Amino acid sequence: MSTQPHTAIRVISLSAAPERRQAFARSAVEAGCDWEFFDAHTTPMHGLSYDEKRVTGTYGRKLHPGELGCYSSHFDLWRWLVQADYEQLIVLEDDVVVDWEFIRDISAIEMAGRGIEYLRLFAKMPAPWRFIASPYFDQYRHLIRFTGYALGTQAYVLSKTGAERLICHGSKIEAPVDVYMDRTWDHGLLNLAVYPFPVYERYQRSSIGEGRFSAPISRWGQPSLRNLWTRARRKLQLNWAIHGFSPSSARALRRSLKVRNDV
Repeated sequence: MSTQPHTAIRVISLSAAPERRQAFARSAVEAGCDWEFFDAHTTPMHGLSYDEKRVTGTYGRKLHPGELGCYSSHFDLWRWLVQADYEQLIVLEDDVVVDWEFIRDISAIEMAGRGIEYLRLFAKMPAPWRFIASPYFDQYRHLIRFTGYALGTQAYVLSKTGAERLICHGSKIEAPVDVYMDRTWDHGLLNLAVYPFPVYERYQRSSIGEGRFSAPISRWGQPSLRNLWTRARRKLQLNWAIHGFSPSSARALRRSLKVRNDV
């Protein structure tokens, strides 16, 4: 008899946005599993550092206050998971529509035991990707690995070990949190996803604000040698991720899943 992992489900939501909370709660009436709201941050928490001048020089613009709050919210949840009596965490944001039957099933699977420390349940961009296992979970879903920037933190599964990795490498805010999470080369977690996605984003105005997109990203502002080197390194890392060989961790996961399916 297999034991079910201790899985927590937390929904990041601003306490000052009761309408969004109520809308999500109504959609989750028949969820059939326990979940709780997690109060979103509006400023960076203690333990995070943000150098606006450096970020502007390397990322091309300063981060919007909402982006800083979003980063801090997810970082705080990762810290909470490391200290909590749970093995994995399903993170949702309050602007999504959820296939709760799939969430119930995946919450009963110890993803780390399958070699999966981080699994996207949604992405905002049609980024480059590669198959890891097909089919996976059921006959109509697939396990894929994004190699480019898929973006979005609306829904994902994270193991305790995965949270430790993200915390270890992410205490300095250098980009929006979804950009950081897509940078496999920074923290070592494969950018895995299940497709088709069991979660999708509602069409509504972002609580972070659209003003952050009003000005184009400057690629050459603050032209210090450090900034130029950082930008060049990021570009090389991304191109290698998209066009280069699969990392050893991806090849090992593909082999292990194939063996599991052949048994």
